[in-house]
Amino acid sequence: MSRETARLPPGGGGGGATRPRASTGSLAILGGGPAGLAVAFYATERGIPFALLERATELGGLCRTFRCGEHLYDSGAHRLHDRDDEITADLRQLMGEDLHRVRSPSQIYDRGRFFDFPPTPLNWVRGSGLGEAVRIGAEILKARWRPRPERSFEDLAANRYGRRLGRPLLMSYTEKLWGLPAAALAPDVATRRLAGLGLRSLLFEVLLPRRRGAHLDGSFLYPRLGYGSLTARLAARLPAGCLHAAHEVTGLDCDGRTIHAIRVAGRPPVAVGGRVVSTLPLTALVRCLGQALPAAARQAAAQLRFRHVRLVFLRLGMARHSRNATIYVPEPGLAVSRLSEPKNRSSAMAPAGETGLVVEVPCSTGDALYDLDGDLLAARVVGELAGIGLLQPSTVLAHETRMLRNAYPVYSLDYAEHVAAIREALAAIENLDVLGRGGLFWYSHLHDQLRCAKDYVGSLGTRSEPLRASMPAHILRSASRLK
Repeated sequence: MSRETARLPPGGGGGGATRPRASTGSLAILGGGPAGLAVAFYATERGIPFALLERATELGGLCRTFRCGEHLYDSGAHRLHDRDDEITADLRQLMGEDLHRVRSPSQIYDRGRFFDFPPTPLNWVRGSGLGEAVRIGAEILKARWRPRPERSFEDLAANRYGRRLGRPLLMSYTEKLWGLPAAALAPDVATRRLAGLGLRSLLFEVLLPRRRGAHLDGSFLYPRLGYGSLTARLAARLPAGCLHAAHEVTGLDCDGRTIHAIRVAGRPPVAVGGRVVSTLPLTALVRCLGQALPAAARQAAAQLRFRHVRLVFLRLGMARHSRNATIYVPEPGLAVSRLSEPKNRSSAMAPAGETGLVVEVPCSTGDALYDLDGDLLAARVVGELAGIGLLQPSTVLAHETRMLRNAYPVYSLDYAEHVAAIREALAAIENLDVLGRGGLFWYSHLHDQLRCAKDYVGSLGTRSEPLRASMPAHILRSASRLK
């Protein structure tokens, strides 16, 4: 772990209380990842008391930094996009000089060639040869002339780039990450990363090759000691007695309209006197409420899936592996989806003369990659990277593996209707609010989580005022308007 990673004793928070209590007018926050910590942080600023319950022994959720010898590495290829001025200002105040700007590109590695990421059409066309470029251009024009209805991500990719370019540029990596064919994924999978990419951007690059738009991944903010130091700093600003790690929420006692108590594994129930803010995965929240929700909501939750990621950290006996912050590997036959080099984000992440790679392998519960022994997984990853020319096995000095559960909500074609059915049922519970990437079943970024948390807490009363009875709709609207 980074030296700034929050560590709490299993019995409670910071050597304080062993039994958290949520008193009248307070918040009971379920989940100690970025969203839960952000709610607690902004609640503290407004003088609103809270109790935060986290299943793991350490806070941070999917935003953590691990230690392997002298190396630090994150739980994935994280980067902080400077896309919300107010939230960036909050983080700069929180992190001070430890938050610096990184200018390191990300690229796609496809059959021995590197292409820009996010993908730029001209870059890909130039690398494909004149004949292929002509065929690609004809497909793009045809798709623009007669676009297909965008019912799936496959439709969106084909409309934007044609199949010949859309398959290697967008579909292959997306299918690997989410574990479903592009035709079975909702168009929402595209997210903001692909905003502005298409025929117009291709013509812009051709006519004005020296004027390129801002590269989403090429310039970003990053903490000197790893991404997990962001959540560690958030936790350090909170009253230690209000943070309770190793408190796994197993159930919520609810009469259909109000949550009265939180059941915690191996501990007495926690009485609820105010609001409950859940950042748990939406499916986990439904399980905790059980029969308090109608059968339709429980059936909808059974149709939702999350994608997990297994991390393989490789310690390398070389000063640098590449100049890239992240390398994406879309080739369908490989388990590896992307790799990142922590040292290219901050020199403090690796000792002199060595570097490391964080390799991501998406998987689903119960599949072969999910159950594969860690040493065997590392051997497979090294073999795959060596096979495509991205790694010399002799440079690998050590390895370790970790599992990141519920990393990505799976946007199947019908996910939105299932989420809507669940939200409708949850709306009947007057003292429950839902936030977070997993809680909202919303593929989003850290600045999104902080924006929603700040808006949410800002909609509540202060210590001397009662908390309002429902989460205002403007919270989600404010997030959807982010640049």
